[in-house]
Amino acid sequence: MLSAKTTLAIPCYVSKPQQGYKHSLKFSWANELKYIFSYKFFNFLLWPVFKIRHRHFTRSTIFKLCKSLPGFLNLWKTIQKGSFAYNTLFLGIIPIYRSSSRTDLADITTLALFFGDEFIDGIRLSAGKDFILNLLNNNAEQFYFRKKIKDKTVRIEYPFELLKLLPEHVLEETNLKYDISYRRFYRLLKYFLQTINTQLAKLSFEKAHNVADKIADACNTCLESYLHDINSYPEQDGDSDIATLLEYHELKTRYMQRKLLEVRCSLADREDAMHSIQSQGWINIMSVVQIYDDMQDIVVDDGFQDNLLLCTAKRYFPHEREWFTANKELLKTKEHAALLTSLYMPCSVQFCLQLASAKIITMNWEQQKITHYLLKKNWFIANQNKAITFNSKDELPGIYKFIKNKMQHLTDTAIKSYAVDVCFHKSNARKQLLRKVNITKAYQLKYNLLSMSVESKAAIFNKVTKN
Repeated sequence: MLSAKTTLAIPCYVSKPQQGYKHSLKFSWANELKYIFSYKFFNFLLWPVFKIRHRHFTRSTIFKLCKSLPGFLNLWKTIQKGSFAYNTLFLGIIPIYRSSSRTDLADITTLALFFGDEFIDGIRLSAGKDFILNLLNNNAEQFYFRKKIKDKTVRIEYPFELLKLLPEHVLEETNLKYDISYRRFYRLLKYFLQTINTQLAKLSFEKAHNVADKIADACNTCLESYLHDINSYPEQDGDSDIATLLEYHELKTRYMQRKLLEVRCSLADREDAMHSIQSQGWINIMSVVQIYDDMQDIVVDDGFQDNLLLCTAKRYFPHEREWFTANKELLKTKEHAALLTSLYMPCSVQFCLQLASAKIITMNWEQQKITHYLLKKNWFIANQNKAITFNSKDELPGIYKFIKNKMQHLTDTAIKSYAVDVCFHKSNARKQLLRKVNITKAYQLKYNLLSMSVESKAAIFNKVTKN
């Protein structure tokens, strides 16, 4: 347990700040409007054109197979938005030109990785860890993706037939997320591979050779992460310190994202973009996504794979780990999980948010805005549950009182700042707070929440609660 008023050191990779708020984190409307009305930002108006350009893919056989799956259209929309941001803001590709479709292969690969990740996680749950361990450890090499060249045609291949290796009852079991049997799920993944190879065949031999290496590398990194999780106990169940887990997460997330970004740059003939200072910010976005994914996935990760929040709780805040163990079932309802976790495991969540904030403030303006949009959609979800209420007329002081005694290692300023963060999990509390501040503070809280300093959020708390 930490002693009172101990400050947790946040290990993170140091990169040169490229933030929109140069020289300080002080907000400026002049600076903000300069970016909002910039040529680059006006490219967002071309989003409808980008979606039209993508229609050729949505009419393909593989898309028709996928679009009936629960949650697929939301996943595809997220990938489209990411592709649009990378292409327009990072690579400067204007959607009205036909060249904007050159990066389609990167989007297909990203979609395949999402599906592949869900498939192997589901197989582990259905077949059992012992079966998967035995299967993988007999000949792990056969499960890696390989590039094959024949008659100057580049392809990526699976060197195995998984349907022959898995028990019949596992293949017939239904994946809960996508409501599809694992037999059909596997065939869907094979369709993805066919589509990737079809796209590779359209490239020049040199480009296909280069891109195939990067796609196989990204896929194999995902597999190696899975092998690591299968063959070891999660860090939160061992004695390793938090720095070990952070280093592993950083290497895994950043390496895979770098490979996917290199694929996009190669397809767009912009390999030079990976050497720019901006590239690190785009990779950092996925590092932040990994942080809130860990906060969201504490139930499914428990006992299986490394989880930043659970490891933090065990290492520094064992009482929060005990609460999680005793109340794990409560967190299976995703609608309330983020709010409950923030209220009952506040020290661990605050640590994770502090880590995310350290990355966000190094990003440029548009990267910060995109990251906050993702946080709002996936972590700071306005909960409508009226059963979790502190004071229907003024919830912020109630949140502060609820968490204060649980966070005694922090200063009062840091606790007040965190209470403001927690407000954004509750629809009523969020509305109350935004009504009590001026338009400048309201804008910052809505769009720059984790870019704001602890002191500035604590000052907002003091101002709106002084009466």
